[in-house]
Amino acid sequence: MAPLKVFAFDYVTEGGPTTRALPHAFTQQGSMLFDALLADLGALPGVQVCTMAMLDAPASGAVPAGRSFGERFAACVQAADAVWPLAPESEGLLETLSRDVLRGKRILLGSAPGAVRVAGSKLKVARALAEGGVATVPTYRPHAALPDGEGAWVVKPEDGAGCSDTRLFGDRAAALAWIRTSAAQGYVLQPFVPGRLGSLSLICCDGTARLLARNLERVAVRDNRFHFLGSTVNGLADDDGALERLAQQVAAALPTLWGYVGVDIILNAQGVMVLDVNPRLTAAYAGLHASIGCNPAGLVIDLLKGPAAMPAPPSRRRPVSVDVDGFPGDAPT
Repeated sequence: MAPLKVFAFDYVTEGGPTTRALPHAFTQQGSMLFDALLADLGALPGVQVCTMAMLDAPASGAVPAGRSFGERFAACVQAADAVWPLAPESEGLLETLSRDVLRGKRILLGSAPGAVRVAGSKLKVARALAEGGVATVPTYRPHAALPDGEGAWVVKPEDGAGCSDTRLFGDRAAALAWIRTSAAQGYVLQPFVPGRLGSLSLICCDGTARLLARNLERVAVRDNRFHFLGSTVNGLADDDGALERLAQQVAAALPTLWGYVGVDIILNAQGVMVLDVNPRLTAAYAGLHASIGCNPAGLVIDLLKGPAAMPAPPSRRRPVSVDVDGFPGDAPT
């Protein structure tokens, strides 16, 4: 039986064009995750992994010289059986790549483009989750009627990824004033919810989920900006099953999520709330194989057999730390 030829592709690492610079932490994560994915795919029997660099090589014959980035990507898609794209969901990048894969009649190892579009919008995903009965941090446009009351507010790009350009203000007046004076476009506001930050690593298929890891997130605030520093994979307990229930609720609310999905959460005395849904690999993936003792890329490939191939719950969950340099000013340029 011929091996499944998987084109693994990281938009940032491969030099894909963007209209705005991505933060250092995000590009570092991209390289780290791409390396982890290539290692996991390369360890799977029956899978032949290839990258754009491999298919670009003159000896491969897959990509003629002198092609544009988009033409090179399309040629690499056609040279493979399946494509696992890594890209930020901001600016519609991941959605566009996903649609290109399906348009090329290849297997997409990721969520449906429609799910990516919803998850890429802070407003749309908050609305979809709320309609599905999922406890979610309220999200508002700057000109919406904001609730009364004291407390801090968070301002973030409506289509941002990770902690990119996410800011904390002491009250809503200060948050709105920053948006006005900076002439910032495309921002949303959320009331600041104190608590422990975490994330869930899920395998999703047809509206159901398998919770692989419950992660403790490390985030710092400096100069009123949030900086992601890393995760402790399976660093959170779930004694009452609340995180397991939340995983199933998210998958049911966004039923075309498929494969690996990350869910950002916040835990406090009132329970657990969803901050964001990421239809792509998240930083926790880099420590997931070591944490659960099995190959997460293999679990995704197995889903090609259908929902019946949903993996069993992990037999072990060992805490594993994944560190990210979240302060771009401290990093070499």
